[in-house]
Amino acid sequence: MQLLGLTLQSPFLAAPMAGVSSPAFRLMARRSGAALVYSEMISAAGLLRRQPQTLRLCRQIPGERPLVLQLFGGDPEAMHQAAKIASAEEVDALDVNMGCPVKKVRRQGAGSALLTDPDRAAEVLAAVVEGSRLPVSAKIRLGPRNDITGTLVPKLVKAGARAITLHARTTVQLFAGRADWEAIKRLAAWCPVPLIGNGDVFSGRDAVRMLSETGCAAVMIGRGAMGDPWIFSRAAARLAGREPQAVTPAMKQEALLEHLELARSLGGEGHAVHFVRQFMMWYSRGLPGASAFRRTAGSCTGLDELWAECESFFGALEQAA
Repeated sequence: MQLLGLTLQSPFLAAPMAGVSSPAFRLMARRSGAALVYSEMISAAGLLRRQPQTLRLCRQIPGERPLVLQLFGGDPEAMHQAAKIASAEEVDALDVNMGCPVKKVRRQGAGSALLTDPDRAAEVLAAVVEGSRLPVSAKIRLGPRNDITGTLVPKLVKAGARAITLHARTTVQLFAGRADWEAIKRLAAWCPVPLIGNGDVFSGRDAVRMLSETGCAAVMIGRGAMGDPWIFSRAAARLAGREPQAVTPAMKQEALLEHLELARSLGGEGHAVHFVRQFMMWYSRGLPGASAFRRTAGSCTGLDELWAECESFFGALEQAA
């Protein structure tokens, strides 16, 4: 399929998630079938100040492209200048975050705060388009409290958005309740640019069902990919009418080790411990003995000790399979 000037192998994309969408996570998602990956949201103000933490979020590693950098900010001029910097990176497109409901983001006039003023949202989007040498998209929610996409989306498209991602919840919903797939369907029926659906996709079947039920051009998967990067290949297999490959404990252990090595190469031992602890919780979810494993592994402080517990847990499951 064609999206943002790119030819993608499938319509299944890895969402930008704060604290999750690291280069290591993105690379694993790409290797597991994600056709396109997004960075964590990057502060325009932090980018202009060259803050080390912000610059770290811009890092890329070989093999993860095509890659979209996502920017957030409420000041058009700052977003314009940040777009110049971000689009000079080895990436393929920029995205403007207009959906984050977190208070500290909204207090800056960014994220879903922009949904309260569609004209301001369009001004910010236009500033990014003018500053970027790359295609620009926007990720939105339905609105602050109800569906305002009928007013908002035409303004964003006129401002230069080449694609729209709709997380089908309002700001006040946060991540609670059901995502409104009917709203995705309504918008897909008239949206003049490709619409990417997002919300409550937790399996390959869900991803294919969103495509068929809503008519969206692509599906963005967020929380459903946390600890399950294989969701993308399962979705692609089901879309092609094939039975997906089963995920074994050995595959999870191998993926966890790969994440460990990537995280260590990017940030050292401490960084690796943080990410392995996070991902081992996700990878063990629903497996026999997972609670006891988490308690034991969670108390480990060193990487070698932590990895020994992971090897023991997943190895025992593989032998029992």
